[in-house]
Amino acid sequence: MLVHTALDHRTITDAEWIGLVKKSIKERVIDGITFPSFPADEVQNQFVGSANESSIEEAGQFYTLSKGYASALGITLQYDQSKILDFGCGWGRFLRLFWRDVSPENLFGVDIDPDIIAKCRQMGVQADLRQIDPWGALPFPDESFSLIFAYSVFTHLPEKIHINWLTELARVARPGCIFICTTEPRRFLDFIAGIPADAPSGWHAGLRSAAWDINILKAKFDAGQFVYIPTGGGDHRDASIYGDSIIPLSYIKKRWGRYFSYRDYIEDRFWQAVVIMQKS
Repeated sequence: MLVHTALDHRTITDAEWIGLVKKSIKERVIDGITFPSFPADEVQNQFVGSANESSIEEAGQFYTLSKGYASALGITLQYDQSKILDFGCGWGRFLRLFWRDVSPENLFGVDIDPDIIAKCRQMGVQADLRQIDPWGALPFPDESFSLIFAYSVFTHLPEKIHINWLTELARVARPGCIFICTTEPRRFLDFIAGIPADAPSGWHAGLRSAAWDINILKAKFDAGQFVYIPTGGGDHRDASIYGDSIIPLSYIKKRWGRYFSYRDYIEDRFWQAVVIMQKS
């Protein structure tokens, strides 16, 4: 367990803290605090599509947004009492940021990939890290968490699996818990339609070949239906459990409303749309 000395990082601004996390890419010990190391650029890119300063800049914007909505909706993060869950934590880029807001004992990350969980531990990511089964349950008691976030996770889950995890996330959410996640908006279908024949990556090629009739997919989306393209995602993520999901807001309000109350939808701040929900 790391000992926080020389810098009361809870008193500085969010922007200053994000700057320190960026600085830690090259300098692990800053003002007496030992930060987690970073994985290789290719690992970062594999999970989040960017690396190093760019990756932390994007994560920092989502971090600030999440805290702002939590505060506005009545959740004040308390270092020794609040518990935060990163659902689909990857290499731990968000855990590095929320590490200043709650104690490491109250910061949790889960992922289906055993290799990346092991990598997080090796890098010194300060959180309780668990591997989960794609069709499984969360290894936590009911009503555990004050804030749950899932960045670029529900953008990849087929419908039955995503309903399974919504049920589980609602179970472990405390009353009032804020659930913030990202989804693909309708413009993602336009992005797919624009992928050229000489697709720049395997992911692009998979989308282009799977979306054989974009007009059918747009019609489904416009009718409020869940759209799933089974592209797959390499190790631990075959097409039966991982692909690309495009989810209409009308679907979210109707189906997710069984588990959480809808609060807001932001379509134009990130590459993906942001959905803010709250446990009643």
